[in-house]
Amino acid sequence: MRRRRHRWPLVILLCLFMLITPGCWDSKDVDNRLMVGVIGLQKSSDSSLKVWFRFPLPKGTQENKKNDFFTLSQYGETVSDAMNRVKYKLPKALDPSSTRAVLLDESLAHAGLDPYLEFAIRERSVPLDAVVAVIRGDMERIFTNTNPTGELTGIYTKLFFEPYAGGIPRKNKMMLWEVYSKLYSPFHANLIPLLTEGKQNSFVLAGNAIFVKDKIVGELNKDESLLYEIFTHRFHDSEVELMSKSDVRIVHNRTRLKTALKNGKPVIQIDCSLVTTLIDSSRSRKQNASEVVAELEKSLNAHAKSMFEKTQRAGADIFGFGNRFRSRLQPSEYEKWPEMFKHAEISYTFRIDLRNTGLEFLD
Repeated sequence: MRRRRHRWPLVILLCLFMLITPGCWDSKDVDNRLMVGVIGLQKSSDSSLKVWFRFPLPKGTQENKKNDFFTLSQYGETVSDAMNRVKYKLPKALDPSSTRAVLLDESLAHAGLDPYLEFAIRERSVPLDAVVAVIRGDMERIFTNTNPTGELTGIYTKLFFEPYAGGIPRKNKMMLWEVYSKLYSPFHANLIPLLTEGKQNSFVLAGNAIFVKDKIVGELNKDESLLYEIFTHRFHDSEVELMSKSDVRIVHNRTRLKTALKNGKPVIQIDCSLVTTLIDSSRSRKQNASEVVAELEKSLNAHAKSMFEKTQRAGADIFGFGNRFRSRLQPSEYEKWPEMFKHAEISYTFRIDLRNTGLEFLD
């Protein structure tokens, strides 16, 4: 009898826990949700914003000879306003938690990104690891065209930048959290991939857009972008450098930085060691190994020079060099770093190890 009496308080306690536990009363089944694959932000002619949504469709809902996605657009004063308005058009719940990419119209990027990305950080409805890219061209055609290789919507854009898939060093992968964090950092500016509409595929890499705070101020071409990847330790896989008489593959790099502050002027020294292999050479105009190395070094120096000229002219430290000077500056001087970067003394040297030259170069 005593054991039974001791059980009653436990039973009552468990019943109370069941009453206060919310359970899953507000959940929605997967088949009652529309998963967003890609979100596009486009500046309209007036002060409003046009938001594009692309939804992948499960195979069970696809009709014969129909696309595996559908696209919807909505105007709004803000992104959150547009997302709320589009719900009136949908038979199912809008679920942006599966978003793989956020595409930004170039005109919006010139106006300023900050007001349009804040929703993602505050609400956390869009994954912070979604890739971000700037679109030059017709946003509507990009969102309505089918993916040529058959991936579900959103996955195609994600794989375009992934190192294990279509990503190569010149494709500078930027995620939403990286972009937002650099908007408020005086020591590190954004460099966001710039895509144009492709004729045979969804889009093509045109280069990378340079930002000062949240606005575009310039652009790096693909060759300059390769130097950016090398200098910032973002280089992965391998990359081919085309020259006049031979083709060389860069397979590995190691970059060392030395920084100093002399009389208030930043001094940055970059020492870059590259391991390369010869993959092709001209049969009519032969070069020896030293000539190939000399031409490659000349090409890399030219790209590096133009890259630093563009970034220093705009005061855009896309490399994050300023983080190495943080401890040498007073907190009140942090905001002066973009101006200091304009006048920084930057030098660079390339040490090239050319391999796989074969019997052609034997004397």
